[in-house]
Amino acid sequence: MGQFMETVIPKISKIITVCKRPSLRMSIFFNIVAFGLLWLGYSAVRRLTSGSFQLAQENADRVVSFQERIGLPSESVLQKQIIDIDWVVQVANVFYFAMHFPSMIIFLLWAMFRKREWMARIRFALISTTAIGLIIHLAFPLAPPRLAAIPGFVDTAKVFGPDPYRLGIAKAANQFAAMPSLHVGWALLLALAVMSIVKSQYRWLIILHPLITTIVVVVTANHWWLDIFVGAILGWAGWLIGFKYRPLLKLPRRKKDESTSVETSLPLDAASKE
Repeated sequence: MGQFMETVIPKISKIITVCKRPSLRMSIFFNIVAFGLLWLGYSAVRRLTSGSFQLAQENADRVVSFQERIGLPSESVLQKQIIDIDWVVQVANVFYFAMHFPSMIIFLLWAMFRKREWMARIRFALISTTAIGLIIHLAFPLAPPRLAAIPGFVDTAKVFGPDPYRLGIAKAANQFAAMPSLHVGWALLLALAVMSIVKSQYRWLIILHPLITTIVVVVTANHWWLDIFVGAILGWAGWLIGFKYRPLLKLPRRKKDESTSVETSLPLDAASKE
């Protein structure tokens, strides 16, 4: 037993060290595993809620009634402000479908290759936000305004285009996952991360991303105000959780830096000898 422990403990310690100070290769591996599990979770929730049409409609009525009680205006009011400007609606449609995943993927690649010490914190925050969102999707299926049996809303993707659902995206998307808006949650999480990582005075411009996303999800009739509010809370809470429970990684020093430090120290050593 003692010999077994002497063999196993060093290996466990090595694994822990690798996890705390992962190489780029290990970081890529962790990311693939984490986001693969999230995709499997999303797919499972989509299958479980695919037959929830009636419940999703009833929940939409509940959301609208609640919003009216607290004095929120109908989302159709904002949609009507731009519905007659075709190019604006089309840009909003493209933004909705083209910015959600690509913007997060680009950000994650940048963080992984340029700010890897932040990667564990970002990954933990994103997983926390998304996992809680998926649980709510499962517990509270909700039809978005464009699919709700409530008059006054226009499905802008079908009417104005481009309509990605004709390309088969509808088969991969959960149509009854309006609550919460992970579009807004991810956008806010990304903005908070950028503002924490980047030191430039222009970093505050990233806040336009969640603001524009909020406007877009409303004018395209994809989310209710309550979805946006809950999604924003999840994005903010996810970042706070990641910030608190995942410290910045201590990356190993690069060999180039070490060799440079050795070279710069040689003249000093020679001078001291003289």
